[in-house]
Amino acid sequence: MSNVRIEMKTKTAQFTLSSGSEIEGQVYLSLYSINRSGSQQIDELLNEGDQFFPVKSNEGFVLLNRDHVMLVRAKFIEEEHVLRMMGEKHSVVITTLNQNSIEADVFVDLPRGYQRMKDYLNQPGQFLTLFQPEQVLYINRNYILYITD
Repeated sequence: MSNVRIEMKTKTAQFTLSSGSEIEGQVYLSLYSINRSGSQQIDELLNEGDQFFPVKSNEGFVLLNRDHVMLVRAKFIEEEHVLRMMGEKHSVVITTLNQNSIEADVFVDLPRGYQRMKDYLNQPGQFLTLFQPEQVLYINRNYILYITD
């Protein structure tokens, strides 16, 4: 067996599952993003990672099925998200399948002429990144009923 260890950082997040249950814990993120400079972010883990990913909760480790993660909430740290806040700002209200409403901001950083919400929503990736004053939300598009812009 190999004793090689890969350095990771942890980030605390709250996960709302399709069952309605919630799990709070830490996810492990790479110190290096494959898409941009800096460390891996939660949306990269959700959109590009394995189907099951570990979360360290107070009760121990749990492997979450990405398809059944409805919403992830994490503390907003501006320097981690400055590049995500470029582009045209849209204030939206998202209604989920369970009829919850979420008010948040979305930043659409796409080529000129393609900065509508429709353009953003039709980009690849299972999870959308949303911003509220104190937190970042990652919502699974499969649990969105509709969005008003």
